[in-house]
Amino acid sequence: MEELAVKRDFTNIYTQKLPNAYLKEMKRLDYRIPNETKPLYLSIAKQLYKKLSKKINIIDIGSSYGINSALMKYDLKMSDLDNFFLEQEPSIKQSRQFFEDLSGDDTLDFYQIDISEPALKFSENTGLCNKGICVNLESGSLSIKEIPRSDMIIATGCIGYIGYRAFSNLFELIKKQQSEPDSETLKQPVFAFSVLRIFDMDKIERTFDHYGYSLVKNDLKPIRQRRFSDLEEKQKTISLLHDKGIDTKWLEDDGYFYADFYIASPKRLETDLILMPEKLKRHAGH
Repeated sequence: MEELAVKRDFTNIYTQKLPNAYLKEMKRLDYRIPNETKPLYLSIAKQLYKKLSKKINIIDIGSSYGINSALMKYDLKMSDLDNFFLEQEPSIKQSRQFFEDLSGDDTLDFYQIDISEPALKFSENTGLCNKGICVNLESGSLSIKEIPRSDMIIATGCIGYIGYRAFSNLFELIKKQQSEPDSETLKQPVFAFSVLRIFDMDKIERTFDHYGYSLVKNDLKPIRQRRFSDLEEKQKTISLLHDKGIDTKWLEDDGYFYADFYIASPKRLETDLILMPEKLKRHAGH
């Protein structure tokens, strides 16, 4: 896939026991998009909580070391994680204690899907998720017993690495869950994710439509993801975007990847769940 060939491969830092190397490299590249998507995800989660009056089960796809859940559940920023993990290189036990000492949002329960077993184990062992599921969503080998029923499915940065097949497999699993005898109260989950502007969303959009979902690119400004790792990555990215007819002025030209924010909900659901408050629109992209 041409778009994936553009991006640097970070596999080596996603597969270590502790998140130190990952956080160090992300800090170097000014990867701060979880700070920007956090209020967007929380806005949707709060709307769901108000509507359903129960704990919101969130599945984070491509969760790595549980950054989204750390930020959302404990009201942290990436810099807070940097300060703790990079200044003292804590053990798993110390890491767990760090989060336990914080006041957490008990209306959110996190489940995480990733291809890195060590990253998921870290998240489980520090209480950042109820369960980690190590699976390649593209393969289709999903067990109905493995994936929990969810109210919201999020993804920050992994769309493109996973494509329409992953979502098709997820939707088929959701259909099976709904067909179970005790599924009368099960709601179809809302999706929210950021996608780098280099990735083509056509097949994913068609997949959501096929399964009865409205997938909307929100009218937020593009959100800064991270700095380019080198000049080659920048040049290839800008060239690819120009080939697609996408203007990079004031965005990628300045040396950063940028992402769009998408929200999807069942077509039968009222549209207020896919609207962002104005204050969040002003916040996003800065």
